[in-house]
Amino acid sequence: MRGLLLLAAASAALKLGGLMFAWNGTAVAAAPVATRTDAACSADARSFRELLETVRAKADELGRRESALRTRESGLAVTRRLVGAEVTRLEGIAKALGVTGGAGEGMSIGKVYEAMTPEEAAPILDRLDDATLRSVLGRMRERQVAAILAAMNPERAVAVTKAFAGPVGPAGR
Repeated sequence: MRGLLLLAAASAALKLGGLMFAWNGTAVAAAPVATRTDAACSADARSFRELLETVRAKADELGRRESALRTRESGLAVTRRLVGAEVTRLEGIAKALGVTGGAGEGMSIGKVYEAMTPEEAAPILDRLDDATLRSVLGRMRERQVAAILAAMNPERAVAVTKAFAGPVGPAGR
């Protein structure tokens, strides 16, 4: 009986071994297919990772550029405020000195008076306030101003000369 049992066990072991061999053979035969699929997935995953890294790098670069742009914009805003304040300051100085109007305006009126004879221009300029007269004469050629001063009322010509000369300090006496 023992022999029979041993034989039955050996037969079962052979059958089981055959099944294991068959299953293992199937797994081995199927492995290349799975490996090919894994390799394809791995290549796709690698491509996807590379694409994702590229997108992240571009996003980081855009973030840095945006930050730099914000910094430059704030610098420009500060510069605009400084330039605006300086323009306001210079306009105040120009107003205090009696230089009014744009350069084009003063230049064209100066040319008009230069085109007149000194005898025609003197009576008109004689009646202007000091600031306007200084602005007009300051944009004319010196020879023309000299001719107009010669044709002006002598008292007014003295006042205009003093205005152009400015205050005389201790060194000028």
